[in-house]
Amino acid sequence: MQALIGEMELRKDEIINPLQTIYFGGGTPSLLSEQEFSEIISAIHKYYAIEANAEVTLEANPDDVTPEKLSFWKNQGVSRISIGVQSFDNNDLKYLGRKHDASRAHQALRDIIHAGFDNVSADLIHGIPESDPETVLKSIEEIKNLGVKHLSMYSLTVEKGTILENRINKGVLQNTDEDFQASEYIRAVEKAEACGFLQYEISNFCFPGFESKHNSAYWKGAPYLGLGPSAHSFDGKTRSWNVSDLQQYITGINDRKPVFESETLNDTDRYNEFLLTRLRMVCGIQLDEMTQLFGEQSVEELKREVHKLNASDNFHITEKSLALSRSGLLFADRMISELMK
Repeated sequence: MQALIGEMELRKDEIINPLQTIYFGGGTPSLLSEQEFSEIISAIHKYYAIEANAEVTLEANPDDVTPEKLSFWKNQGVSRISIGVQSFDNNDLKYLGRKHDASRAHQALRDIIHAGFDNVSADLIHGIPESDPETVLKSIEEIKNLGVKHLSMYSLTVEKGTILENRINKGVLQNTDEDFQASEYIRAVEKAEACGFLQYEISNFCFPGFESKHNSAYWKGAPYLGLGPSAHSFDGKTRSWNVSDLQQYITGINDRKPVFESETLNDTDRYNEFLLTRLRMVCGIQLDEMTQLFGEQSVEELKREVHKLNASDNFHITEKSLALSRSGLLFADRMISELMK
């Protein structure tokens, strides 16, 4: 806590303009005590200017949500809650190793809405082995019926070194299946749209006006400041990331010599990142922006590269934009990598 606040002081001049978004996440900030959270909020106000209508998001686990905590977070200026529901099916939650059950997730969402949070995001995971294909569709409908305005849906990925990977390797759990995940993704997207959610990014859906301003800033290449161990920052030209080791992080801040690595993006890096971020979004690449950043020739070269892929079904090309189609979004990583320099 002291190191985090110390880092704010050391880096207070890196952000000149008022903060438009603040995001507590990449971990479990809902575990923070009221005193700890209050100290962080106070330090942010001390060292940075904040826009009056800034989007302030806090990630939370269903287990940590109580009416008392919600009231406190709201009074501290949190305007948006992102909650890791993952599924409303207890078998799915057991596979994922989650502590909460479906009833706890339901209650947490009801409490959040009742506490007056209008801007709520729920995470779901699809493509869980042995899951009933109807489960994720029912979960989407339940989320909509509870009054949630934003939905994030992610395909299950098995990360190295996790308990899940270990249990799969031992044969205790079934491994993921890409074909199943792909078909479930398409059905989930169609269900989300039938429920009124609009897709605006590969994994993100919302009712009009409830896009995540914070994550959208990443995808649009805006500068951002990341604080804490492993946190990444970007100033438009240079990307930096704090050391992940907690003790090294604390020692560095205490010595007023933060431990981090950085890289300055060259023209090729900037071009590739532009493709990577913009093509994640349903609106895709705005060609006038690309012309402004990289020149008119780059636009023509990109169109030629797209045609070389011989995958017209995977792209939508107009006079103003170039975007991945719904089928193209399924293969976004491969499509984008093929277009990179």
